[in-house]
Amino acid sequence: MKVWIDQSRCLNSRQCEETAPRVFSIADDSLAYVRQNGRMLDQPGGETCQANVPDEDQDAVDTAAYECPGQCIHVIEQP
Repeated sequence: MKVWIDQSRCLNSRQCEETAPRVFSIADDSLAYVRQNGRMLDQPGGETCQANVPDEDQDAVDTAAYECPGQCIHVIEQP
């Protein structure tokens, strides 16, 4: 599974970071970004910055995407 965030739709609810803190972070610009291997993928952000989701975080990422008030979290299922 991969995940990315459309920052243009982010409402800064911080819910994603609370639900899956190893995968999501809020940056200095107050928008959510994905994390991979402890590094925030914020350059440039958006669809070009897709993070691989560790198996142990997949349920939390699914929950965060479902509950996101801005519906800006995009999960890509992989075979």
